[in-house]
Amino acid sequence: MKKWIIIWAALFITVLTFGLASAQNEPIIIKVGMPTVLSGPAAPWGQVGMDPYHAWIDLFNKEGFKVGGKTYNFKLITVDDKNTPEGGAAAAKQLIYSDGCKFLAGHWTWNFPSVATVANQAKVILLTRTGNEAVPGGVYDPKKFPYVVFANDSMGQYIADHLAIVEAYPKYKKIGILDCVIGKGPAADITVAALNKAGIRFVQEWFPFGTQDLTPYITRFKEAGCDIVYIAGWVGETMAFAKQRWEMGFKDMKVGHSGPFVSVDMYLAVSGKDAAQGLIGQYWTSWEFKKTKVNPKYIKMCKEVQEIVSKKQGKPFNYTGWVGWLPNHLLILSQAMQKAGTVDDTDAIMKVIRGGTFDTTIGKWTMSGAKTYGSPIVFGCPAALSVIKGDKEVYLSEHPTKPLP
Repeated sequence: MKKWIIIWAALFITVLTFGLASAQNEPIIIKVGMPTVLSGPAAPWGQVGMDPYHAWIDLFNKEGFKVGGKTYNFKLITVDDKNTPEGGAAAAKQLIYSDGCKFLAGHWTWNFPSVATVANQAKVILLTRTGNEAVPGGVYDPKKFPYVVFANDSMGQYIADHLAIVEAYPKYKKIGILDCVIGKGPAADITVAALNKAGIRFVQEWFPFGTQDLTPYITRFKEAGCDIVYIAGWVGETMAFAKQRWEMGFKDMKVGHSGPFVSVDMYLAVSGKDAAQGLIGQYWTSWEFKKTKVNPKYIKMCKEVQEIVSKKQGKPFNYTGWVGWLPNHLLILSQAMQKAGTVDDTDAIMKVIRGGTFDTTIGKWTMSGAKTYGSPIVFGCPAALSVIKGDKEVYLSEHPTKPLP
């Protein structure tokens, strides 16, 4: 009897020890919130990234990342910010106070002030983008928003886009820049100054929000000698512009917009197959970059994500705009945690991020902008472009951004 008691005791201790060891090796979850638009006119641009984001995080979590000898995984929680100031504030509060998110990432919508205000009051790091109001001279203030990281330099990319266009079409006559009046402000002024400094020949026009008839602008651009028109992210207006300029007989006028093509088929359907040929858009297919070196490990992961999402959706998934956003943000965040040796001390993590160098899905860049933004928290960008050819988009050119003073 005594012998069996000893055997059972030994087995119990073995099982208990194994269980404790397994528990200790279990990854610790870090909740990351993403306020993004999932309803309304801009919803397709928020929704299209959901499947690849979750697939990428699943792949990333297989290895996770270690801090202080412990392994951590990310869990993404998404809330619709409705692309409005009120929606942004509500989404940020829900993610932070109700869902318990310790960080916000992947943010790109037009509600930076409200999202950044909520995040900074809670000492939650927000990884977002420059542009619109989030620029020097706008609402951004490093003292007011010490926990903001510009993981995507959208304004710098927009400026670089024009330089990439000129490199692709060196014989261009003049670029027509078209934007909605709500885009007026410091960012537009900085863009104009930068293009003038670079010697870019351009003409700028502004249209009221909701404009559908773009023929007056097409006419004025033509009269001004513009053979290329680049539109600031207004996708619906870009498709309408391409269609209307084609119908007016200006078939040699090239057209494009900032932001990636969500679906080439959509452009072909709305603008017309012929009118959509040659449309220019931003490009995030990292394995085709020619001037920016990307870690082969991340290229492999991104390609695998494309395969996973294609299988899930039952058709080829060609959209790669997701590559440059949330995965880029999470890699900056995880590497900063490792360098800081903490996942909890946001001040220590921010100290590492300021001026730090990070290796992500869009290349290795060093945070800059100490003078320009008052803090070195702006990440670099490949600024690659593509064009629609047939029913696909293909690489056009690339003008990587330079470190900001």
